[in-house]
Amino acid sequence: MSDSKPKRPGREPGRIPERSESRPIDAAPSDPVPTIIPEPPAVPAAVAAPPADNGMSEPRFEPESPAPAVAASDDAWTALTEVQAALARGFAEIAAEMTGMTRSGVAVAADAAVAMLGARTFAEAVEINATLARRGADAMIEGSAKLSEIGVTAMSEATRPILSRLGGIGIGAR
Repeated sequence: MSDSKPKRPGREPGRIPERSESRPIDAAPSDPVPTIIPEPPAVPAAVAAPPADNGMSEPRFEPESPAPAVAASDDAWTALTEVQAALARGFAEIAAEMTGMTRSGVAVAADAAVAMLGARTFAEAVEINATLARRGADAMIEGSAKLSEIGVTAMSEATRPILSRLGGIGIGAR
């Protein structure tokens, strides 16, 4: 006796397989289902026709144009773009100042390194190092003052468009 499974018989041509043979239950059917689009309801004749003007009609209410709302939103967007432009200018100034501070710091450190290579005594090396530290502290104080000035200027320019639209409400108003 052999343990091999018998071959499954082939399908007969023209025979339609049963549902369990052909596909799982949740699979989509092979024939598409026609889409049913409902027709819009008919509009009554009284609504469809405009009212006849017999000289006795009441004045019609016409809503105001959206111009004030549009102008207000345009004004707000304009203020926002002015704020963004002021902040961008401030950040560009800060980036330029930081770049300058970095370059001068690298130049001072390079000068100190060259001086350290030429130092003959320990006292000269300590003096060069003290000078480097003093210059670094001075540069940090000057740089932070300059960055603070740029930041205050940028923020005052950025708040100006908003405060001008609020009608004088803001800093210093009591």
